[in-house]
Amino acid sequence: MRVTKISIVVMMIYGLFWLPVANAQEADSVILRLDLETAVQIALSENPLVKVADMEIEKKTYAQKSAYGALLPQIDLIGQFQRTLKRQTMYLDTDMGSLFGTGSIDPGDFTPEELKVAEVLGKLMAPDPDAADEGIQIGRKNMWTGTVNVSLPLVVPSLWKNIQMSKVDLEMAVEESRSSKIDLTHQVKKAFYSILLAKDSYNLFKETYATDSLNLVSIKNKFEQGVVAEYDVITADVRLKSIIPNILQSESMLKIAELQLKMLMGIDAEVPVEIVGSLSDYEKWMFETIVPSDNNLLENSDLRQFDLQAMQAKNAHEIQKLQRLPTLTSSFSYSYISQNNNFKFNTYRWDPYSVAGVTLAIPIFSGGQRYHNIKQSEIQLLQLQEQRHNLQRGLQLSVKNSVELINKSIEQVVAAESSVNQAKKGYEITQKRYETGAGTIVDLNAAALAVTNAELQYRNAIYDYLASKADLEKTLGYDINKIN
Repeated sequence: MRVTKISIVVMMIYGLFWLPVANAQEADSVILRLDLETAVQIALSENPLVKVADMEIEKKTYAQKSAYGALLPQIDLIGQFQRTLKRQTMYLDTDMGSLFGTGSIDPGDFTPEELKVAEVLGKLMAPDPDAADEGIQIGRKNMWTGTVNVSLPLVVPSLWKNIQMSKVDLEMAVEESRSSKIDLTHQVKKAFYSILLAKDSYNLFKETYATDSLNLVSIKNKFEQGVVAEYDVITADVRLKSIIPNILQSESMLKIAELQLKMLMGIDAEVPVEIVGSLSDYEKWMFETIVPSDNNLLENSDLRQFDLQAMQAKNAHEIQKLQRLPTLTSSFSYSYISQNNNFKFNTYRWDPYSVAGVTLAIPIFSGGQRYHNIKQSEIQLLQLQEQRHNLQRGLQLSVKNSVELINKSIEQVVAAESSVNQAKKGYEITQKRYETGAGTIVDLNAAALAVTNAELQYRNAIYDYLASKADLEKTLGYDINKIN
């Protein structure tokens, strides 16, 4: 009877742990296996924020080409139609007819036809004084114009400085893209380590539950045989049930961490994944990693972006100063104009008109705007200097803090590993004492709890090391392992 109960419990526990494994093997072809490197690579290729940052680089590249285009000739083809609703009235006070009377013009110098035309023009341009206020209406109803305008900047200093600003803008976009990748890699690493911690904790509690289940069966059998008291059965049962909330909590943490990793990787939440490895795998090389002890922040993306912002502000300051310089531009315009009163296009007469010129603009006075804008940009440069010093001090402090946490975590890992070995040895001794009647169930539970706590501290110490190392790599701007 005793053997039958133990066999049934063992078979149930075996089925509880191996049935999901069997199902996973059946669906092995559709499960995405992830180690840390694979997770980072997928995130860098699929995360929307990284894609947006790469698009920003492309956008700034076009902006730079556009800045160069401002130095080239600008050519516009313009077509225009105007319909006159009310003709313009012109008033002339010159009396051409009186010219013949004063002797200013000798009538003998003209033919009779020309004199007749001159007489008509004289009447038109010098009407009856009583009707002089009526004026002369000029122009036609329709005016068609086709024009080609060409302009070319010859000396415009601000355009040259704009080209320099576009180059800095492109460098800023590249650095922002790099920063987004560094930040994403940092988040993926910490999410991956959180999954390993949750998975190890989940497996640890399940193993503890399985072991305590066997202990409970053994204690029940001893109680039925009258070897132990009912108190031992109750205590063992309470301990077994107290593990269930820990299992559920660690399982929930594991699911949340997996969802966070999938979101960072840019994949659907429904995609099944299998996380490869455990926290203990990282203990092998954590002692071989050389942690930099200096505060070299040359690769830090925040400082690089700040320096590029300072360059942008400096270029803006230079542009403000260049606004005080003269500019020289050239222009050319060629037009064909037709004026008529109908829409008979085949009868239109087109008259050309063209003009070329050079424009020199010398700034004289703008109400003090240029002066005050220059002063504002100078103050902004001083502000950026102080802000950079403050940022650098903060980053140096962050590096020191991360290095101290890494060293502390390494010491904790060594201590926790030794504690795990001692706790396991103590549990074995306590279990033998209990089986021989020399120990109590309280001692056995305390020894088992000590093993669980030691295992958790060991895994937490490794996680703290990995998290601090990821923070340091983000601050330094590079992967410590790849550099070493």
